[in-house]
Amino acid sequence: MFAVMTMRTRREIEEKVADLLLKHGIGEAPVRVDLLARAEGLQIVEAAFDGDVSGALVRSAGVAGIAVNAKQHPNRRRFTIAHELAHYLLAHTTEDHLDWQFSILRRDEKSSEASDAKEIEANAFAANLLMPKEFLKADLKRYINFRGELELDDAAIQALARKYMVSEMAMTFRLVNLGFVAPA
Repeated sequence: MFAVMTMRTRREIEEKVADLLLKHGIGEAPVRVDLLARAEGLQIVEAAFDGDVSGALVRSAGVAGIAVNAKQHPNRRRFTIAHELAHYLLAHTTEDHLDWQFSILRRDEKSSEASDAKEIEANAFAANLLMPKEFLKADLKRYINFRGELELDDAAIQALARKYMVSEMAMTFRLVNLGFVAPA
């Protein structure tokens, strides 16, 4: 018999991230996902991976850690840590194996295709963790014009991306996804 995974809603993921940020006293960007993962009991190991692998959640003998591709841009590595932390906190895998066998969830090109419920959830969790909605709301106040309208040009998006330590594309996608800006 196969277990059917019920996808968490956007709201459930937002609440899980908000609880995590509150638990660790994080109230502004950039969120130090590396410190957060360590505080949640995960070791982080950077290694040079070949191919399209960005990272992996590795569990063995009751110990869990995140492997991150050291060849990738720091912003990409931050997303990978957040993504793998999501797999861990959302209990996407709980198997522990001994004797050099590992339970591994890899982050690679296929994981970004959004065809698997666990990957969709992990991507949503990572975006929420790196760019929390409430943090963005506070930062966007400085871009409201005298008519009360939000005015974001390329320079503003670049500045936000730098502050949150994400790519401009990720910031733009997040702002569109939250309804702060219209799709291009």
